[in-house]
Amino acid sequence: EGAQLRKVGEGNGRFAKVHNYDFVGEGEGSFEQTEVILTTGWKVRPACLVVLAVLILAVCVLVLCWPMDTTTTSFRSVSLGPPGSCEMWGDPHIETFDHAFPSFYMEGEFWIVKSAEVWIQGRYLATPFTHGLAATHSIAIGGPFLSGHTLQVGPMENGQITFDRQPILLDFPSVLQVAGVRLTYNGVGQLVDQAQAHLERHIVHMDLPRGVDIEVMRWANHINVRIVMPPQRGGQEGSCGNFNSNPADDSTDAIMERMGGRVMAEQLLFRTQMEARIERQRLTVEDCGPEQRRQAEDLCRKVRPDAVGVLLQSCVFDVCFGGRQYAGEDALA
Repeated sequence: EGAQLRKVGEGNGRFAKVHNYDFVGEGEGSFEQTEVILTTGWKVRPACLVVLAVLILAVCVLVLCWPMDTTTTSFRSVSLGPPGSCEMWGDPHIETFDHAFPSFYMEGEFWIVKSAEVWIQGRYLATPFTHGLAATHSIAIGGPFLSGHTLQVGPMENGQITFDRQPILLDFPSVLQVAGVRLTYNGVGQLVDQAQAHLERHIVHMDLPRGVDIEVMRWANHINVRIVMPPQRGGQEGSCGNFNSNPADDSTDAIMERMGGRVMAEQLLFRTQMEARIERQRLTVEDCGPEQRRQAEDLCRKVRPDAVGVLLQSCVFDVCFGGRQYAGEDALA
């Protein structure tokens, strides 16, 4: 029989609903077991991507800003010493980079500076005004440091200023910038030969790559030259010497022995090689007669009281074999 319930009043106790289940037998439904996989590892979130990007940026900045050895094997980046000066004047007398004073009286094209990168050649040529003695007639500059270009400067009356054989600096004064080279042509500058200070100046200033600066003073039939440059990696040779801080091995004979005479035709920077002339016997101061030599010394000491040693001998030689007018041409600026 079923139980009957009736209200007997408001209850005062607390209660919780409880479900009771009774076993009534095996169920008739079907089921299958399902495996649920819960992910417990890392998840890629936007915040993680931001942190990763910041870390990569920090590493790149560190690598780029870290001090590094920037030494290279180029001639300009590795200095072998401070720049030096070589000056050429007269017929021609030279003060080498190491301050020796060789003289070259033969005609032809000769190396002034020869290194792996810098090529400078001079043409020594006799003029009617030097009584058969050779003077520096023109200069040619080229080589890898000019990327294969060639500059040439000759005297006022029978020479030109050219770049790759084309005339340049036709106006006076004038300035030209070409192929990494700055050229200025004016009347400003310190002379190599003070004996010509009374003449109008025509000076070509060359600001060249690799720290090479050249000034060429153009006179009527010859030029004077000043070359300022650092010593060259791998060494150098030429009329300006080997720039090894030893003037003793920059004598005329030592330089000629190392260089072996004129520039070979296949290495010539000038358009043509001048016709070889019969070389005269090489003269020295000793070939000047005693009385003529005494007069030459007196004149040189009067005109150049500070000239001694090699400079005095050079002046005496010029006066003996070139004439009295050359007494003042052995002055260095």
